Amino acid sequence: MKLLAIVGTNADFSYNRFLDQFMAKRYKDQAEIEVYEIADLPRFKKEAQPDSKVEEFKNKIREADGVIFATPEYDHGIPSALKSAMEWTGSHAQGNADVMKMKPAMVLGTSYGIQGASRAQEEMREILLSPDQSANVLPGNEVLIGHAADKFDKNTGDLLDQETIHAIDLAFNNFVKFVEQAQK
Repeated sequence: MKLLAIVGTNADFSYNRFLDQFMAKRYKDQAEIEVYEIADLPRFKKEAQPDSKVEEFKNKIREADGVIFATPEYDHGIPSALKSAMEWTGSHAQGNADVMKMKPAMVLGTSYGIQGASRAQEEMREILLSPDQSANVLPGNEVLIGHAADKFDKNTGDLLDQETIHAIDLAFNNFVKFVEQAQK
């Protein structure tokens, strides 16, 4: 199984990058997980033609059996870089029809605060379910990782909190089954 884990920010330092890297390492025997950075994608502009970075991004999604979105929360929403990246995959942009259509997607995230990027995750799910995306979003299985600085080692990126690891294990195993079901 081939999965694409999108780092939902263009920040130089991100606990969500650590989260994607953790998943790629922990579940390497269950799936090939490629961690993908959106930092180099240009800002979406409807009139603009997609450049090679945008085409690469769309192709990575097309080639993946499923997509994992790890998003931080900025001002009760997803970062503008992630919103822009998703606009490049929407059907309203040229040549993007069906990039995310029925693609299995999992949303999770971590934040510095107590709510664990809950509002950003909800916004991301809404975007993925929009008519321009029409993704097949894993229902339930919310993984809200609050107080990221207390749960990850800032130097190594290791996830240290066993309760959080258990929650991710459950959600990831459900996502694997979800992707397998979608492939039938």
